[in-house]
Amino acid sequence: MPTRDCKPLIDHISRLEGQLASIKKELQAESPNCLKAGATLRAASRSFSSLKHAFVSSFLQKKFFTRQQANSLLDSPEYNALLDLIRS
Repeated sequence: MPTRDCKPLIDHISRLEGQLASIKKELQAESPNCLKAGATLRAASRSFSSLKHAFVSSFLQKKFFTRQQANSLLDSPEYNALLDLIRS
């Protein structure tokens, strides 16, 4: 059973899977709506970027920092700049 801390990441992955399934279904249609599929693909791309950011942030906070250190990281410009690099 996943930990409570992983639930938001798992939920995010599930939403991303739904977006990808929607794109696949649209492309398999007899007359695919490319605009709809493209818009969903852009949303999925942003979602994946956000998932990478959340995953790395969660991993760093859990594996390399104490709870107190992790809480102080949220206000650190350097830490946030690093996460922004991952997001780009």
